[in-house]
Amino acid sequence: MLMLNLNGYLGTEIIATKKEIYENHKELFDLCIEINQFCQIFKYELKIDDTDNIGIVSTLLFFKLLDTYQTVVLLYNYGLDTQARIVNRTILEGLWVIKNLYINPKETFQLLIEDEYFKKMNMLHDIKNNNDNFYEYVTKNNIINIEEEMKKISENMLRCGVKKIRKINVKEMALSSDSELEYYYIYKLLCRDVHVDTGQLTNYFINNIDGEIQGFDDSPSTNSIEEVLITTSDLILKAVIYLSKIIKVDKKEDIKYYINRVHTF
Repeated sequence: MLMLNLNGYLGTEIIATKKEIYENHKELFDLCIEINQFCQIFKYELKIDDTDNIGIVSTLLFFKLLDTYQTVVLLYNYGLDTQARIVNRTILEGLWVIKNLYINPKETFQLLIEDEYFKKMNMLHDIKNNNDNFYEYVTKNNIINIEEEMKKISENMLRCGVKKIRKINVKEMALSSDSELEYYYIYKLLCRDVHVDTGQLTNYFINNIDGEIQGFDDSPSTNSIEEVLITTSDLILKAVIYLSKIIKVDKKEDIKYYINRVHTF
């Protein structure tokens, strides 16, 4: 793989690198493009009743996951291996929510509402209780009236019948949707890329045969391309499965065809 110039991934040299990466993994990229096209067509065929809250939320979440799927594929086209794995974690989290919206629709929808109010109130509390005078700055400059905003949110919660607020727990979402394997294996591994993990940083070392560090390497990499793109393709297809069940659309044969393609790659 060619080293990039001073502009890194924003330089013109990446054009040749992208071509090389695509040619080296053409069959895999073409499969992802085909799956993406299937999901795009599925997306535009969706018809949701405007009174179906579960269907609306699930559909919007699927839109986000499909954009994220495309992002993972695009990142690998540039050789951004670690970044692709980081983004792939988002698909897992979103899939677990969609699965829960199918398995426990009322409870999950209520949790999503409680989580949204939690985020709003938590942000206001953070501003108010900070120790670096930000609250004073916000108040003096009339940027936002914290107390008034808290009051509005509390009143809105009362009108909507929301009696408590709480943050969505990723592990809870995974385990309550029978996704133990995905959580304890795939998700845990992907979390290492998201957070500062010194073990993962060794990927940037150039070592000799004795293991001695000779320098640093941040050139494009596709080390995990097959396992990640196969995994992310499987996840987006599962999202189609559960959204289809929620909105009662029959896509069994199409999904079966693509899942077989993924699992036999």
